[in-house]
Amino acid sequence: MSKKGTSYRLLPSIAGGVMACVLGVALCACESVSCPLNNTVESVYGFYAALYDDNGQLVKDQGISIGDTLNVTLLGPDSIIANRVTNQSGVNLPVSFYEDTDVIEFALTDTLSRVGRDTLWIHKRNTHHWDDPSCPVHMWHQVLGVRSTHHLIDTVLVTNPQINYDGLENFQIYFRIAE
Repeated sequence: MSKKGTSYRLLPSIAGGVMACVLGVALCACESVSCPLNNTVESVYGFYAALYDDNGQLVKDQGISIGDTLNVTLLGPDSIIANRVTNQSGVNLPVSFYEDTDVIEFALTDTLSRVGRDTLWIHKRNTHHWDDPSCPVHMWHQVLGVRSTHHLIDTVLVTNPQINYDGLENFQIYFRIAE
């Protein structure tokens, strides 16, 4: 029995129940996805000066900044993968998904418009990688070997054979420098 003049507020309790149901359904529908946000797979190249000690041993970790203009082309499909890079101490480059060997040309143009070119052959194994079944697949690569021509490049060292999205340096390119 209700007293005359007493009003009951049913609407707020119904609205609160509806909101609780909607929130519950939304929370249950969400899935915990652990896809990394930084997921670009690139090879990382550092530039170094080819200096030798008195015993003829390469002095490592003499990083340099390339003042000339660098263009990098992936040969085969002839795709420019780095265009007009200047004053950099390294470069990050994409890697082909399915090729066992990437053939890359480094072309340096000096201030007198002279061009020097070197080619790198990077032999690798390609592996599919999933962080989570809900995430897109990525291709990771393991470097098996590298060789190059030696017009401007003296030596290429593999410092980290795993190319993935960790951002670590994979290659050290030692350039001959003018004295």
